[in-house]
Amino acid sequence: MQNTQPAPDTPRVLATADSRLYAIDRALEPLRWVFRITSLAVLVALVSLPFIQVVAREIFSRPIMGAEELTRFMLICSVFLALPYVVSSGATVRMEELVAMLPERVLRLLKVLASATAIATFSVMAIASFIAIRGNLGNSTPTLGIPYWIFLGAAFASFTMTAIECGVQLLKVLQNRPLYITFPQEAEPPADFEISADKQV
Repeated sequence: MQNTQPAPDTPRVLATADSRLYAIDRALEPLRWVFRITSLAVLVALVSLPFIQVVAREIFSRPIMGAEELTRFMLICSVFLALPYVVSSGATVRMEELVAMLPERVLRLLKVLASATAIATFSVMAIASFIAIRGNLGNSTPTLGIPYWIFLGAAFASFTMTAIECGVQLLKVLQNRPLYITFPQEAEPPADFEISADKQV
């Protein structure tokens, strides 16, 4: 039987593609996983800290000093670290109804302009974050003494990675490939996975 599956780098007209489909996505996948897992760990800590603080204060009468400050730190870092994943997976807010009415050439031009603008914007923000890091190396938070460069470092890493993701999307627009990626674990289950209503358990 002849294999009819396309080669890994064959262009497809799809909204999203598996993160392992194209060579550039395979190269970036380990770095994407670092941002994804780190943002998940920070999110877990963000949710857990207020709960632990309530238990420590209300039940044991021993509140954790600086828990509120650490929670704010986790909130800031979770937003920054998740940004590249949001951009690469296409989870940003888009006006799909209006976009669907545009001609293909206009839509392609807008995608190029949007990607190029995003690259410039996030690059400027990454440079600004780096300059801010250099200017705040000796500053820290008042209670826990968390250095400001950690906050700003998360912003710098986030904006740099997001600029790279936008660059990848610009390349994909020019090659007429799907812009957004999904990880293998996010794939839709097969159609035969659904359980019919008439089946009894």
